[in-house]
Amino acid sequence: MTSKPSAFKILPIYLQPRILSAVSYIHQSPNKEIGLERVNKVSRKLSDREMMYVMSLLVLDKLLDMVHASHEFKNIMPNKRTMH
Repeated sequence: MTSKPSAFKILPIYLQPRILSAVSYIHQSPNKEIGLERVNKVSRKLSDREMMYVMSLLVLDKLLDMVHASHEFKNIMPNKRTMH
């Protein structure tokens, strides 16, 4: 009998609990100094690739804001129609 794969094994690496826990731990820092300490602490436990995902998720919200504020985005959005 084969066992069913764990739900976590099906998720991409950047959505694994290990990555999301690190993101949450860093994100909840009360100030930048403690945040930097937490980044350093987490980086000792995770691989370089995992840290790349952690840092990417931490800046994703800011990146989306930058894209949304760009002229290119504003030029594309009025032309986009939703399909129903």
